[in-house]
Amino acid sequence: MKQQIRLLNATDVYAVKDLAKHIWDGNDYLGKVAKHWIEDGGFIGMFDGDKLIGCSKITRLPDRVIWLEGLRIHPDYRKQGLGKQLSETGMEIALNLVKSGEADSIEFSTYYLNEESIHLAAQAGFKQIDELYIMNHKSVKPTAENRHGRIHDDITDYFPVSLPYGWRFLHPVKASLNWINQKSRLVRADIGYFYVGGEQPTVCLLSPAGEWILKALPVMQYFVGKKEPIELILHSSRKFEIDMLLSLDFHWWEEGQEDRILVYRYMPD
Repeated sequence: MKQQIRLLNATDVYAVKDLAKHIWDGNDYLGKVAKHWIEDGGFIGMFDGDKLIGCSKITRLPDRVIWLEGLRIHPDYRKQGLGKQLSETGMEIALNLVKSGEADSIEFSTYYLNEESIHLAAQAGFKQIDELYIMNHKSVKPTAENRHGRIHDDITDYFPVSLPYGWRFLHPVKASLNWINQKSRLVRADIGYFYVGGEQPTVCLLSPAGEWILKALPVMQYFVGKKEPIELILHSSRKFEIDMLLSLDFHWWEEGQEDRILVYRYMPD
């Protein structure tokens, strides 16, 4: 039977949650955001009969950006070209939005070892525009923190090209800063500042890495979620801070490799 692709609706929430159970050993955040993504629109699914076997999300971000994310294929259906088919469908929708004058660029992020995604991006005419490190820290006992504030323009001292919100990366413009402030909060812990945001929350430092982070870890944990590992994003221009973070027991997913996120942009002629 030929697979069908359609826009997901409220009746598909549990199907998305079931699909998420088969991704990343059941640790995919997709199930947690299924209802919100469906309500937001642009969430498409691939079906084999009545079974949801894949999905992809087309999201509108500030500064007239169409963001591609959430591409998933059920493990039983991989290596059949279905991921490429779903990716091409999402790209077609995004291009139509650009052609209609509703957006100026199409963007996405991917893990630096995702060779298939990088290859498809090159074929489609995407260009890499940014590179960031991602590190992890084991979960700690969380502590609530009430000293919040707004993120200001100096965020670009730490993220000069793209402003992180989880694995979404926004243009460094006022509209993006307002958008992030609506969804995240600047937190002061000891002498340092950071913010946490994203569908799968990540920590972004807005102070130089230092011993203050040890005191901030329980607060970071509070915002990331109980028992979840603390994921920290660091711009590649601040590579000099990696040794300090390693000394504070942050680590890479795999020993000996420097895990990175690559950000890509496509701007039609």
